[in-house]
Amino acid sequence: MTEYMNPDYMTYNADEIVKGYAAGKTAIINAWGSLAGGVIDPVKTPAEIADNTVLGAAPTVGGGSIPAAALWWDGFSIAKNISDEDAEASFRAMVHGIRPEVGQKHPALATWLTKGYQPGPNAVGVLATANGGAKPYPMLPYMGLLHSALGSELAEYMQGRESAEEALKDVEASYSAAAKEGGFLK
Repeated sequence: MTEYMNPDYMTYNADEIVKGYAAGKTAIINAWGSLAGGVIDPVKTPAEIADNTVLGAAPTVGGGSIPAAALWWDGFSIAKNISDEDAEASFRAMVHGIRPEVGQKHPALATWLTKGYQPGPNAVGVLATANGGAKPYPMLPYMGLLHSALGSELAEYMQGRESAEEALKDVEASYSAAAKEGGFLK
């Protein structure tokens, strides 16, 4: 896919891609759902771009039946080294913040997974992708270590300075070291 990308694709992240789109330099983007609100907001994006942007489901793969995206929802956690009272107070505060009426009152702040949520224009693409059968992303504790290993070890391959085999060996070594340190591997 890199042959279809900006020649400087190694320096781009999601925020830079959205900036290019907002500047009219990009015709279509597949980006984080959390960035959708800014793309259609004429305060953050020129009105001629924002007003003519249509959000939709991610494109498909697998014969046109599977969205080429993964669902990666925000969540919350509570540290295990706090008192039971603090854990309970934290849990109560978080549950209070995600109750259905908060989503109904502020539909544009997020794509809410609450009963009765009526999506605003910023959420239609994410919900269309979810309803199209996108798979959930396996965000388990050790996945962050894999993200780091891939991010740091694939650059030389992407730049043509290393073979795929060498890059994968580097990824494995980097991940294994981090996973051992984190207690995921022995």
